[in-house]
Amino acid sequence: MQSKIELVYEDIDGVDSSKLILLQGDLDATNVETVVENVFGLIDEGFVNIIADFKELRYVNSTGLGILLHFSKTAKERGGSFKVCSVNENVYEIIDIIGATTLLDIYNTREEAINSYKE
Repeated sequence: MQSKIELVYEDIDGVDSSKLILLQGDLDATNVETVVENVFGLIDEGFVNIIADFKELRYVNSTGLGILLHFSKTAKERGGSFKVCSVNENVYEIIDIIGATTLLDIYNTREEAINSYKE
């Protein structure tokens, strides 16, 4: 059975080549392809500065985390960045256990992530 995930896109005012993605649901091996297609579609369209808002992301497994790291690497290779914000305690614990807290740009709030582009 496939876990449900929804991606909601928003523009980020004042940041070139950017897009905010609100992830809603669970990110695991059953739906990672959907997320991959959508995020790489944005990157291919030139949106290389991406903020992933995890406020409504309930769960992520190692497959999902692996693809997040791949998004980060690809965005950097194309001159941008992939940032994560509003991570809830459960998801942060998984990211921490895997040791990815130092590999991802994580911000407490959406505003902090957006302002990091403007500094």
